[in-house]
Amino acid sequence: MVDGADVSEKRTGLKSMVLRTRHDRTLRREADMMAFTICIALIAALSYGSDHAPHSGLDVLVIVWGTTFGLALTHWFALTLSVRLVDDPNFKYSPFEMLFVQTGMAALVAATATVAVLVLSEDFNRLGARVTAVLFLGFLVGVESRAGGSSPRRVLGFVVAALAIGLTIATVKWFVGG
Repeated sequence: MVDGADVSEKRTGLKSMVLRTRHDRTLRREADMMAFTICIALIAALSYGSDHAPHSGLDVLVIVWGTTFGLALTHWFALTLSVRLVDDPNFKYSPFEMLFVQTGMAALVAATATVAVLVLSEDFNRLGARVTAVLFLGFLVGVESRAGGSSPRRVLGFVVAALAIGLTIATVKWFVGG
């Protein structure tokens, strides 16, 4: 049964999970680790094949969403299985919380890359999705470095390094073709 009270409870529950993820360092680290992993895997997945061969935006979106959610669900399954097999009294999160954190970050990365795919022509949509993953990674490095207390100068150094490495990887494939 779906009524006004049930819907608002679900929204409150979702809002509280998002807030808990942002304020609980372990959950935030798990979300960040998932984002970093997904961004790197997405760059790799979108580098396979030829950017210059005919492809549709739908082909690229299948790679984006399949990679991000496939990786998040795989990681969640592995974590859930290991938690069940190895007793850790310090682990205090439910499988649902971990699923929410990991798939939530996967959805953010995928949605960001989707915008690039939808906006750019088929000649540049794979490259655009890769560059978007790099920018997402760089942005997250900056946010978390600053939240961790790094000086603005140090944050800038971390972001520039992450972007330089990521953009190099993301764009070399486009220029070499094949």
